[in-house]
Amino acid sequence: MSVPAARAEPAVPARPGTQAGFPTPDKALGKGWRTSTDVLVTGAGDTDGYHLYLAKESNAFGWSTLATLTSSSVAVGPWTGAVCVTGSGRYAVAVFAPKKAANKPALARAGALAAVVEIATGKATHVATGVELAYFNPACGPGDRALLTRSLGDDFTQSTELLTIDAAQGRVTATRQVKGQLTTPAPAPDGDYGILGGHLVRIDDRGRATRLAQPTGQPFALQATARNGIDMVSVHGKQALAQRFRAGKLTTVATGPWDKLQLFGQRGGRNVLVGQAQMRGSVPELSVLPASRQVRAVSEAGHLVAEEVVNQQSMRSVGQPLRPADPADAGEVRVVVRAMATGTESTRTLDTTTAPKLDVALGSRPSTPAGARAANGTTGGFAPNSLTPTCAVPRNDPKVQPLQVSPDMVEWAVDQAVHGRLNVSRPANYLKAGLPAYQPQVLFPRRQMIGGGKVPAQVMLAILAQETNLSQASWHVVPGDTGNPLIASYYGNEGNLDVIDYSKTDCGYGIGQVTDGMRVGSTVFTETQRRAIAVDYAANIAAGLNILIEKWNQMAGELSQYQSYMNNNDPTWVENWFLAAWAYNSGYYPYANRDRNNGRWGVGWFNNPANPRYPANRAPFLRLTMADAERPNEWAYAERIMGWAETPQLKGFPVMSGAYAEPEYGANSPRTGPQGIRQVLSIPDRYEFCSAVNNCSEATNGCPADSELCWWHGAANSGNCLLEECAKEKLTFGSGTAEPGVKRIYERSCGTFTGDKNGNRNPNKRVSVVYSLNDTTQYNLGCADVGPSDGKFTMRWGSPAGGGTAPYAAVDTHQIGAGYKGHIWYTYVNASNPKRRVVGSWTPNLDLAPGERARYDIVAHVPSHGADFDGAEYLITRGAVLPQATCAINLALEAGWAVGGDGFPIPNPNPYDLGDDKWVYLGSYELGRGAQVQLNNVGTVTTSGFDAVAFDAMAFVPIGSNPGHSCGDDY
Repeated sequence: MSVPAARAEPAVPARPGTQAGFPTPDKALGKGWRTSTDVLVTGAGDTDGYHLYLAKESNAFGWSTLATLTSSSVAVGPWTGAVCVTGSGRYAVAVFAPKKAANKPALARAGALAAVVEIATGKATHVATGVELAYFNPACGPGDRALLTRSLGDDFTQSTELLTIDAAQGRVTATRQVKGQLTTPAPAPDGDYGILGGHLVRIDDRGRATRLAQPTGQPFALQATARNGIDMVSVHGKQALAQRFRAGKLTTVATGPWDKLQLFGQRGGRNVLVGQAQMRGSVPELSVLPASRQVRAVSEAGHLVAEEVVNQQSMRSVGQPLRPADPADAGEVRVVVRAMATGTESTRTLDTTTAPKLDVALGSRPSTPAGARAANGTTGGFAPNSLTPTCAVPRNDPKVQPLQVSPDMVEWAVDQAVHGRLNVSRPANYLKAGLPAYQPQVLFPRRQMIGGGKVPAQVMLAILAQETNLSQASWHVVPGDTGNPLIASYYGNEGNLDVIDYSKTDCGYGIGQVTDGMRVGSTVFTETQRRAIAVDYAANIAAGLNILIEKWNQMAGELSQYQSYMNNNDPTWVENWFLAAWAYNSGYYPYANRDRNNGRWGVGWFNNPANPRYPANRAPFLRLTMADAERPNEWAYAERIMGWAETPQLKGFPVMSGAYAEPEYGANSPRTGPQGIRQVLSIPDRYEFCSAVNNCSEATNGCPADSELCWWHGAANSGNCLLEECAKEKLTFGSGTAEPGVKRIYERSCGTFTGDKNGNRNPNKRVSVVYSLNDTTQYNLGCADVGPSDGKFTMRWGSPAGGGTAPYAAVDTHQIGAGYKGHIWYTYVNASNPKRRVVGSWTPNLDLAPGERARYDIVAHVPSHGADFDGAEYLITRGAVLPQATCAINLALEAGWAVGGDGFPIPNPNPYDLGDDKWVYLGSYELGRGAQVQLNNVGTVTTSGFDAVAFDAMAFVPIGSNPGHSCGDDY
């Protein structure tokens, strides 16, 4: 008997910009997928912004980019965020911010942006500035009304601004101030709800809270239904409880493991529990989707769950922590999804496609209706009386160019410093910084710890990983290059390129973000010490180590009855540094100052693990996945430090290994993973820092006071260190180990340009090479034969040049040790903002007599990195009376960052092709005295990520009557 051949499954209809979700959708999704209206919206951030992605079931859950949200006013690196979909299914509401905001309590409280995105079109509207970066923000409900929070205050007093968003109108319709810390807000048909002081509350239109019920456990999810009340999920011990509030009564409707039960809102005001839920009967408008792990998003009808959404650029940054993001990696996202109809799993790597882009100008304010308070924006401009820099060591100073070191150099320095032997000899004028000869821990002797002991190396390494990604120089600089030092908020603008407010500077320098003593007028450090902190990673680590020791000593120095400490208070053990890491980020309030602090002392509330701004169902940071680093705001600072100590950053890509050693675990340290093969740290419980001292308990969902009454002091426990339940340091570099050499990402361009390769040079006149630094003795990358510049290079900022906008343009101007002999300036393309205008000019000292003219080939050096704009236009001024000319160069193609020809260049897909240094002809011209080449940054970005304009060396080769070269010819 013959068997008919199986019919081939129909191909998924192709749609522009869509990438396949399931190649065999009939089998994975069931027969009705073509007519389904189900969609899933999720997000991921990179250096281009926070991207929203859309998957429609009618397209086999193929992926497309819905919108990109960013602000070119902010120079920050990667973005992070969160997104929810309104009950109508027509709008997505997103909160997005620089990832670094998680390190700054003030920015985490009120440093994010918010936008509404129309799902049908991708049209994005900016609705608020200065909102909270928290896992529960934004909050969507059954209708098109959403809520945003802005956390006001500090460790002394807290209140919450609750912003109401009309997603259909794309604007804030009301702003209310709620007394206290409101978390997990939920818009509902009959009002707005949230958790306040451990209670479920309703917020009226004046911001007054009415207590309705007290949930069991710590709620971490709250979602309204269309007709049947409010659902919530909380953690109570080792169990998760799903509870519903309806008709004045709170009822438990389901239970599950503490870390495997989540709540999501769906279209039409229905909710869904995802995980291992044990239902207690049928519940209206509440369904269940089984899952063995936490998921990132659920589709509107529950047909698809996104288990993992990880940006490829972020994975690269984990693998190569000191290397700036590759534009080719931006927008590449790995998603793991599961079709609920059949359990079929699909893993795809997506490319972010062209989509509507919202670029928020931070000098602007979104529209606000009458009667509603404005959503705080930052106006562009100088703050009054703040025109003089307040950070002691300037940026964009050629005499201050630290080396970006390799991860093993950082580990070496820490291993030496914690033992007081970081005494490598730095010669006089190290890195051309004008310093005398010194040794790091002679310049910054290691402080003695009260009670003796030392800092475990893994604790210091973890702090450096969290604070700066192991970077001494600016994040624009790669290992092996020099450049501007990494300086936190040098201009007092928290990254807003259109604002300068020197009264609000942070002045945290280098790998350890050393802040105290780094402001103008401070006497904490000498000028030599300050400059060494800015220039030398080893000196910075020595100084930063003392800051961490000081945090330990602040607590250890209290009288015994007032001390705060972990476990047995022995600094040998990594876990015992939890409180010192807490204080490193948000400070310690000493007992001696209790009279001015309402009788309170200890560590503040912001970084308490019991704080409900962190989700109660979180696993220890990085223990389950490195993707946790995408959302650092979901963990308290000390939890992140323990995470980086337990799970080191990686180095190498795509084959990765630890950038530093794991700690040495005790025989009885906790075990996790399959068969318990992996040992981990003894992390304190979420409520370990809750007691009568700070009015904090699980019953009150943390601390209900929202003031200094929430500060904690005392003894806490996470493991018995004497019974080997704790970990201690493990050194990679022992005593006497030499400083490792830097592992360069790019080879230096040290060859000397002679013009001889030209083939038609006139030997009777000299070649003029104009460098990017007029004083070439400041080149510090180590190239030999850096001769004098035969001409002058100048930079002019602002439009008109030198006017009131000039200081702003310097904000986004950078120097790095790339290009010819190891120095370039660069900035980014901007179409029209006069505050961003930068013009570089090369004026050669041509070998010409007065009135003489001669023909020259002009050759520009294009650096291997730091220049990738595809429309750089050089202006050639030929002399006093000769006409000008132009030459357009695609810097991305010339350096190898792009491929595909001049027509439609695309980012080079080869991750190992890092670009090449290259000389490129700008053409041949008759020149006279006064000739000049200019380049500015005016333009429009046509290829995402290709927006850098570099100012490198320029050569002028006399050719006499010989044939010349054309614009764009290779040298």
